[in-house]
Amino acid sequence: MTKTFYLPKYYTILIETETGKIEIYSNSKHAKGRQLKQSINNDGYLIVNMNRKTYPIHSLVAKFILGDRPHGLCVNHIDGNKLNNAPTNLEYVTLAENTKHSMRTGLHICNRPEHLSTYKDGRTRDKVKYKHEWYIQNKQKVLERVKKNYNDKKQQRLENTKKETLL
Repeated sequence: MTKTFYLPKYYTILIETETGKIEIYSNSKHAKGRQLKQSINNDGYLIVNMNRKTYPIHSLVAKFILGDRPHGLCVNHIDGNKLNNAPTNLEYVTLAENTKHSMRTGLHICNRPEHLSTYKDGRTRDKVKYKHEWYIQNKQKVLERVKKNYNDKKQQRLENTKKETLL
C-alpha cells in the first residue's frame, strides 16, 4: 500500500508502507513531476536533497508514518541495516538506547575500546590488557627515553642561543 504526503509548496512524497520505498516528486513550476535523486551519504544512509537541504530518507519515513519525532529522541533501525527504511524497521529511541543498540549489533565503532566488551572477533579486552602489561614492563625504558629526548632538545636550544649571541 502506498501513502501520499505533501511537503509544503514543492514536493509530493510517496511511501510504500510495507517496504519503506520512497519516491519524491517535485511540484515546482520549473521541474514539475521530476523524481528527486536519492543517494547514499558517507555514513551509509539514503539521503535526498530538497530546497538545498539534505534530508535522510529514514527520517522522512518515520516522520510521515510514525508521526513527528518527540523531543530528545532519534530514529533507530531495528535490524541495523541503514538502507532498510521500512516503517516496521524504524522506531524512536533515546540517543543512549540507539548507541547501546549499535554496540550490541556490532555497528558502533568506539575510539575507546576498553568501554566495549568485545569486537566481533573478541579481541578488545585482550588488546587493552596487553597494552597495559607492556607499559608496566617497559615503563622505566619509556620514561628514560622521554627524559633523554627532553634533555637533548634542551641542550640543543641552549647551544643555539649561545651561537646567536656570539653572532
